[in-house]
Formats: sequence, structure tokens, C-alpha cells
Amino acid sequence: MTATVSSTTSSPVIEKKVADQLEELWADPPGFYGFFAAVQNDAIGGRILGTGLLFFLVAGALALIMRLQLAWSDMSLIGPQRYNELFTMHGSTMMYLVIVPMMEGFAIMLLPFMLGNREMPFPRLGAFSVFTFFMGGVLFFLSYLFNAVPDTGWFAYVPLSGPEYSPGIALDFWLLALGVAEVAAIAAGVEIIMAILKMRAPGMTLGRLPLYGWAMLVTAFALLFAFTTLFVASMMLEIDRKLSTHFFNPEMGGSPLLWQHLFWIFGHPEVYIQFIPAMGIISMIVPVFSRRPIAGYTYVAMAMVAIGFVSFGLWAHHMFTVGLPQMAATFFSVASIMIAVPSGIQIFAWLATIWGGRPVFKTPFLFVLGFFFIFILGGVTGVMVGVAPFDWQVHDSFFVVAHFHYVLVGGSVFPIFAAMYYWMPKFNGKLLSERLGKWHFWLTFIGFNIAFFPMHIVGLLGMPRRIYTYQAGLGWDIYNLISTVGGFIMAAGILVLIVNLLWSHSNGEEASPNPWGGDSLEWAAGSPPVNYGFDVLPVVRSRHPLWEQQNVFEGEGRNEKLVQALARWPLTWRAALVTSVLEARPQEVFRVSGPSLWPFFTAVGTIILFAAEIFNLHLTALAGIFVIIISLVGWHWPDDAPTSEEEERAFEEEHGVQVWTTGSRSVGRGGMMLLILILWTALASFLFSYFYIYLENNEWPLGNIPLPHLTLISTSTALLLISGGTVYWGVRGIRAGSNHRLAIGLAIALLLGAAALGIQIFDYTQLDFRWDTNAYGSVFYLLGFNALSVLAGGLLINGLTQFWAWRGKYTARRHVMAENTMLYWFSSIGLWLISFGVIYLAPYFI
Repeated sequence: MTATVSSTTSSPVIEKKVADQLEELWADPPGFYGFFAAVQNDAIGGRILGTGLLFFLVAGALALIMRLQLAWSDMSLIGPQRYNELFTMHGSTMMYLVIVPMMEGFAIMLLPFMLGNREMPFPRLGAFSVFTFFMGGVLFFLSYLFNAVPDTGWFAYVPLSGPEYSPGIALDFWLLALGVAEVAAIAAGVEIIMAILKMRAPGMTLGRLPLYGWAMLVTAFALLFAFTTLFVASMMLEIDRKLSTHFFNPEMGGSPLLWQHLFWIFGHPEVYIQFIPAMGIISMIVPVFSRRPIAGYTYVAMAMVAIGFVSFGLWAHHMFTVGLPQMAATFFSVASIMIAVPSGIQIFAWLATIWGGRPVFKTPFLFVLGFFFIFILGGVTGVMVGVAPFDWQVHDSFFVVAHFHYVLVGGSVFPIFAAMYYWMPKFNGKLLSERLGKWHFWLTFIGFNIAFFPMHIVGLLGMPRRIYTYQAGLGWDIYNLISTVGGFIMAAGILVLIVNLLWSHSNGEEASPNPWGGDSLEWAAGSPPVNYGFDVLPVVRSRHPLWEQQNVFEGEGRNEKLVQALARWPLTWRAALVTSVLEARPQEVFRVSGPSLWPFFTAVGTIILFAAEIFNLHLTALAGIFVIIISLVGWHWPDDAPTSEEEERAFEEEHGVQVWTTGSRSVGRGGMMLLILILWTALASFLFSYFYIYLENNEWPLGNIPLPHLTLISTSTALLLISGGTVYWGVRGIRAGSNHRLAIGLAIALLLGAAALGIQIFDYTQLDFRWDTNAYGSVFYLLGFNALSVLAGGLLINGLTQFWAWRGKYTARRHVMAENTMLYWFSSIGLWLISFGVIYLAPYFI
């Protein structure tokens, strides 16, 4: 089947007066204030992309210095300490500050247009994400100003990264500055999930979702699990360093291997968190430049989901040399090989699409072809190192360096370049130069292979990774020299990209709405698009709407009537459409949040908290927490929409969808459930740590510590269970329209929860051991502190919800916050039961 572009690929024109009102309504404020208050998805996504590109250039410069040092034997350009700092900063920057943020930046920028909506579900969360990402990255590089540069690699293995072998604050910069960036990544992941599940155009069923949407959905869920685990592990290592806990100290019952397990539970999925979005990018570009729909859509989508699941069963793939049991090594070896199957399915689908089409060799397509060559070679070597006996031979050699660069650069960076050439014209209205684009491609492709292919050979010849020099006569010189030359050729290609971006911004050819003849909805918007995206929202009846629909703004009568009405109402508040998860049936019209400084202030509070802890400024850290709490209250402070309930009800009756001016019930509930998922993922990491340390020791509790007493914990747990009933009673009251009953129910729950919190804190003061007694004490306090912190958060949410209940803010129709408070409260009770059940009851039975 050959693709043909629909006859109607741009949004129908609405009255100029209405268009002007929508443009003013959706525009970010101008000037200095507007820069910090902006929430528009294209502005937020563009800032994340630009920041990620800046960090990419910095990481590349660090890599070139390393290549110069290794160009020949016995070089003395830099010493061993500086070299250790360089490979740590280079690897950490690429893994945490470049590829994942840039993939999320593309998603935030693209998804509203690709899904046929006007905005992301939580615009302020996107703004918070960009500020925390930027500030975390800057804080990370401020380590140079303090001459405290991290030097333990991007994986920070203990005991090297522990307090004994890495004193000072260098590792604290690594743990806490990158912790801020991890928070940013998790925040963006929440927004991406809700956008894809609940904010698709009418008719865009999951079976019609663009493959890029499938890729980002899988990525965002994987990101929540993986980055939460990394954040937990980082904080455990930080308190090992600062509070003398013993999670990773074998002399006190801890285990250095626990860090490796926790880190690689993040680390290997991280590879696919970078690669799966690239699959989505490739799956969008290949059909367009092959001029036919993709072959095997369903199989490609299923392969993405399969890779997302299997990626979490591979982590010990990196630990074959630590002495794993034979059965475990066999399992992880099989899983490492098995993941090649869904990857191969996608490769064959893309090749079949190209084979059956009429390829057009523009710059985006050239980078796709480069991806095929480089990634397939990286995949082959990945299967090789997945075989445990082979991995024993090449572990920690330059063969592994070559392998993961072929996978990560070929599998992620080349698709990012393809995406830049493909989608940038949509947002700046200018085509990038094809001539410069081809120079960029060939220099990068040739330079990359010259730089990294010889590393396979020198690795097999025995050259270990992470060495700053080597002796002459080992046969490594020529290969390292070739690699260094290739690195500079690749750098020349990146320089051409920068020139192309700058030149095209001012002098590039004007881009039409659909310059490539694309099939997805973003090409139905203008280039650049108006602030409100579409005059009229699209209605989807096909997987390839711009190729297979005569008019993407026409559809089933009820849907078409709804989107036509939304083009003209409301004009006084930002409205977005919510659809059902499976069938994308219209469900709600809700008010998305507008420009605000509160996300910026929340990000500032976050950076104050983490930066202060680097320098042990605990009072300053408390000030940061105070700023965060105040900013979150301001962020979520309700304000009335300039509309009447009569208008809302009239719209509901005419179009059969609910109107929510205080926030979407389903989107809000989904966001709260994702927050709960993050909290329970953290709990799972803590429980994994508890039982791993238990299995590493012959006695439990350690050090003849007596079994915990159950009286006070039983009392506090009973109070908390009763509080759950009062919360439920109160929420049932507001469903019937009673603010008074809601307020009373929450007030009783607040008192009971505070009493449970106080009793448990008192119980901890009566224990015969501390967190620094041994590893048992460390995990006991850790699990308890986590449960108490989650409950404290519930008390704050309860208090804010209760404040508005006493003021009569809620109605039987509008009480989303009350429902979410109940969800969080129930979750905190469940988390309490499991946490304290394990630390108080488990020692009696294990």
C-alpha cells in the first residue's frame, strides 16, 4: 500500500475574534516573569531539549580529553585522578542528563499535537521538571568549583563510594545533585503516562495510538520503577555516608552487593528507557520516508511492551563476575539473550516496511539507516556478553565500552538526531539544511565507527577500561590512536549540527504544515503551531489519519459536534478533552492549570534541600523543605474559573461529557495513583534491602538485639485503621453534598493519624538500638522512617483538604481533592501495615 496525504491536513479556520481569544488565553506571559511562569508544552519540551543538548556537548568535550590521553602509550596530558573524574562526569552526564531528559523533552513537546489535544495534563509539573533538571545538572557541575569532583564512575560501586574510601563531598555531589535530576525525570514520566492514557483525540483507540505513543507509555512506566529504585539506593548510600548506617558495610551486617543489585535494577532497564523511545521515533520516521504504513504494527507495539517487562529481569547480567549462584547466572543469561527476540521483531518490521516502500533518502532517514547498522552490531555484541563464560573474559575491558556505546549511541543518539531533523521544522517553522544535515550524518557515522569499532579489538587484546594510561609494546597504541581520530571526526559532525541549527533558525526554508507528507496528527497543526494547538480538535478513524481520512476534523456526529463546540467554548479558561483509556471516547472537559511561579519556587526549594545536605547545612535543608511545602500549597491553591455552573451544565447536557473547572476527576485520580505507585515502588526497594540483608546474615536480629515489643505498634496501627474509616465516612458525606461531614471525618482522621505518628516516634525512642548499631538497626529505622514520612505527607494533604472543607469549598459535584485525599490516606495505611508488619513481626518468624 502506498501512502497518500489526506486532502485536509490543516485545522479548519475559526472566526478571527475567537482565534485571537484562544491565542491570548493559551499564551504564556511575556518577559522575565513569563520565562519562569511558562507552562506551554512546546516551550517546556524545547527547554528540556536545549538543556539536554548543552549537557551533551559538555559530555562530548570530556570524552575528547580522555581520548587525547589514551591516544598513545605513556601519555601525561592528565593524571589518574583527573581521568577518574572525567570518565565519571562523562558517563553520569550522558546517562542521567542527556538521553533520558531529551527523550522526555521530545515527548512533552510532541504528544499534545500527536495525540490531538491542546496541552499536557499537568503543565505545571512539566515546568517543575525542567527547572529541577536544569538546577540538578548545574549543581552537579558546580563540583568543579569546590574541587570535589565525583570520581567513582557513573555506577558509584561501594565500598569505593562509601565514607572510608571516598571521604569529603565529591560523592555527595553525585548522589544529591543527580538525585534532583532523578526527581525531574520521574515528574515528567507521570505527565507522559497520563497524557497518553487519558488525553487522546476522540476515536484514537489504543489500537490506533501512534507507535511513538506506545514507546513513550512503556518508557514512562519503566522510568517510574527504575528511577525510583535508583533514588532509594542513592539516598541509602548517602545516609550510609552521613549518618553512619550500615546498608553496604559488610563488617556490620550490610552488603556491598546490595548496592549493585539496587543499582542495576535501575541500570539495565535504563538502557531500554533510552532505547524504547528511539524505537518509537524510528517507527514514526520509517513509514513516512518509505511512503507506506509500517509492517506489523501490532507486533511492533507488543515487542515494545515485552522489552519493557523483560528489561527488569536482566539486572544481574552486569554481575556475572561477583560470584552469583550457577542457577541465577543461567537465568539472567537466558533473559539477556531472550530480549533480543522482541528487538529483532521490530528490526524486521522496519526492514519490511522499507523493502515494500519507495524510500526517500532525506536526512532523518539517513540517521535511521545509521541506527540500523550501529544498533544491530551493538545488539550482536550484547548477546555475546549475555553468555556468562564470554562475559567473564571481557568484563571490565574495552570490549564492553565498545558494546554499550554501539547500543546507546546507535540506539539512542542517532534516533535523537533523526527526530531533530524530522520534527524541529514543526516547532520553529524552518527546515534544517539538507546539505549540512548530510555532512552531519556522514561525519558522525564514519567518526563513530572509527572511534568505537577498534575498541572491540583492543578489548579482546586485554585492555581494561577505566585506565588513564598504558605501557608501550602491548599492541594497543594503534587502535587507541585510530579511536582518538574517530572521536574528533565525530565531534566535527556535531559541530556541523550546531551550525545547522543556528543557520536554519534565521535562514532556513519555511516549513509547510506537513513538509514530509507525514501520517500522524502533529502534521495537521501549523508550522509553527498556534499556542492552542488546533482550532478544532481532530477526530481519529484510522491508524494513519492524514493518509487514510479525507478530513481529520470530521467524524462520527457526536464527536464532531463536540470538537466543533470546544473550538468556541470555553474562551475564558484553558480547556482540554479527556477520553477513555481503551476506546478514546470523550468523557470530560477539564481546566488545565495556567502559568505560575509556584513550580519554579518548588524547584528552588528542592535544590536548596539537596544542595544544603551536600554541605551538612541541616537548618538550610529544613528551610528548603519549608519552601517546598509552601510552594506546593500555592501551586494547588484553588481558584474559581470565570464561568458559571449553568454554562457547564448546559454544555454537559448537549454533548454528554462532564465539565470540571476544578481539575479532572479521572486525570487527578490517575495522577494520585501514579504517586502511590512511586511510593510503593520505593517500599518494594526497601523490602528488597531488608530481606537481602537478612539472607546475608546467620542471625536476625543482629548483635543479640531483642525482638521488638508489639504493644505500642499495635496501638498506633489500630488508631490508623480507625482513621481510615473516618476518612471514608467523610468522603461519603461530601458525595451527598455535606462539607461539614467531610471536615469532621478528616479532622478525626487527622487527630488519630497524628496520635499514631506520635506513638510510633515515642516507640522508636525506647528502642535498645539505633540506626548506626548494625545493618539490622539501619533497615529497621529505614522502613519505619519511610512509613512515618508517607503518613506525615498524608497529614499535610488532610489538613489542606480539611481547610477547604470547613470553608465550604467542595460540593457533591466538585470534590476531586477529597477523593484523592482518601486514596492517599488508604495507601499510607497499607504501606504502614506492610512496613511495620515486616520490621516488628518478621523477626518472630524468620
